[in-house]
Amino acid sequence: MKIDFNTPVIKFYFSFQCPYSYMAWEMLKKLLSSKVGVAPIEIGLFPQSTSKFHYQDIWGEPRWNRLVKDAAKINLKISPPEKYVSSMVAARAIEAYGNIGAKDYITSVFRAVFFSRVDISLPNSLRLHLQSEGIDSSVLSAAIDNPDTEKKAADQQLLWGHERIRMVPTVELSDERYCGFIDQSGLERFLRAELD
Repeated sequence: MKIDFNTPVIKFYFSFQCPYSYMAWEMLKKLLSSKVGVAPIEIGLFPQSTSKFHYQDIWGEPRWNRLVKDAAKINLKISPPEKYVSSMVAARAIEAYGNIGAKDYITSVFRAVFFSRVDISLPNSLRLHLQSEGIDSSVLSAAIDNPDTEKKAADQQLLWGHERIRMVPTVELSDERYCGFIDQSGLERFLRAELD
């Protein structure tokens, strides 16, 4: 993804497997303007917390019921993923979709996980989902065929330590961070404080 360095850039650290990331992404999309760029950085779920839960339900039913209600407040319909899988395949194509296409691509992958319940670790399943949403899946195919994208996606997961990320989602602007459960008014205040 190309970034225009003449405008402030929001670094958005997230995981395709995190419902809070999905909600924050939808809020960010509504607030972004030509005055602010965004650098979406998919770093996966926190590695140390997911090792014993990998491929299992991380959150119970009461928490999911609350998440569904919170998402409905921002007109977003979500449901628990079918299962937790590696998001490496999906992460490899973000940059390849470029400034315009990446927004639609990221939104579509989130919908695959939390609405259509697609296994995004399987390239063919993800391709079919993208096609069903009218997104060019050949970009994903090209990214998967490029070995450099695999290394870059793996390196991004190291940002948990290198950038001292403590939770997803994390929104960073001008060396200030807003992270965790992000609400609309809090995000607006954070961006206003950093951009004014």
